[in-house]
Amino acid sequence: MATCSWARLIAVATLAATILVTIDGSPAAADTNACSNPVLASDLNDWGSLDGASVSRDPVGEPIGASWAFDTGGREFYMPSLSVTPGQSWTVSAKDAVVFGSGSAKIAVDWFSSTGDYLGEQQAPSVTLPASTASAGTWVLVSATFTVPSGAAFAHVLQIGDFGSATGTDFKATVCNYQLATTSPSDSAAVRYGWGSAVAGQSDEYNATSVDLAKWGLFGADPGQRTGCTPGFNGHGRRCAAQTTESGGFLSVSGTADGVTGGLYARTRPFKYGRIEVRERAVQLSMSGGRYGAVPLLWPADDNNWQSAEIDFAERPVGDPEIDLFVHHDGTQTYCPLAIDSTQFHNYAIDWQPNSVTWYVDGNLVCTVNAAVPYFNVTNGGAQLDMIPATGPMRAARQDIDWIRMYQNSHTQYQ
Repeated sequence: MATCSWARLIAVATLAATILVTIDGSPAAADTNACSNPVLASDLNDWGSLDGASVSRDPVGEPIGASWAFDTGGREFYMPSLSVTPGQSWTVSAKDAVVFGSGSAKIAVDWFSSTGDYLGEQQAPSVTLPASTASAGTWVLVSATFTVPSGAAFAHVLQIGDFGSATGTDFKATVCNYQLATTSPSDSAAVRYGWGSAVAGQSDEYNATSVDLAKWGLFGADPGQRTGCTPGFNGHGRRCAAQTTESGGFLSVSGTADGVTGGLYARTRPFKYGRIEVRERAVQLSMSGGRYGAVPLLWPADDNNWQSAEIDFAERPVGDPEIDLFVHHDGTQTYCPLAIDSTQFHNYAIDWQPNSVTWYVDGNLVCTVNAAVPYFNVTNGGAQLDMIPATGPMRAARQDIDWIRMYQNSHTQYQ
């Protein structure tokens, strides 16, 4: 938790006892955007400055779905607030741009009780905002997922910009989107099909403040180390350990415009056959350049023979409207596609049997590939962000993992 400045506290505390997010007079549902004024269609209601800077409602031609944006000459502002319940998980986002400067922005949430008592603040990692012009803005998704702490009844959603020494900047935002994470057990294949308890040593909830190096190795670093870089996928760009971080309840792998990315691999006991489920998303942070490839995967081979032993269970270019299951076996591959918005969190799962791999998305059976992959898994890779093009520039991107869980099936073996 960070300490809230008194200026910020005073600016938002007056809203704590009065704002209750509704859509058409009804409480916001799990699949409904709970941001009360998402595109500033008529006014600036529920948007405002936190640092006393001037604000305006500006006409814009982008991003898609918005004709107006909030604009401040300052560095900190608030967006519409949210009524919450302890234990809920909310993903909050907006599209941002900065004119007459460049830098970064991050979302923060201030928590308040039902009586208006300030409970603390959580901040998400910063997202890069490239320079834009008044006529051609580069709109970037700024997003974060938070779990509501005990005692909280209201969340005040804030943004904090950092544009260095630049003066005269216009910090813009629109298309705010607040989504309550679905808590129905049916979204989990493990729950729906009764897979039992996850194997703790092969699973991770990513609730710590740094990656567990006893369980995971970072691309770019030696085992047990947090620094270093190596060549990237097929020698494209670089994989650096610093690009893989854990905070705020999830693991993140960031890819930069100049081709620096990361990922992680398991250092736990190799296993053959079993069930894996991961909650994951990948988002573009800029819209110019080549696209990174994001994939949760198993790599059941220790001899680099991926053509005969690899299971990619949500592979796609970041931002693509389709994801694929790829099962590499016997020197060939079999794939199964699914249309989905993979910039939002989804649960991807596989049941790896001796002669088949069955794929589930959000608890729904998508397809079964009848193929044998009789090798011990040595990666259990929940996160991998690859530079696919040989040269850049790349669209900056980030892959987020909420959790990864491994379950035994009747054929599970350990090496």
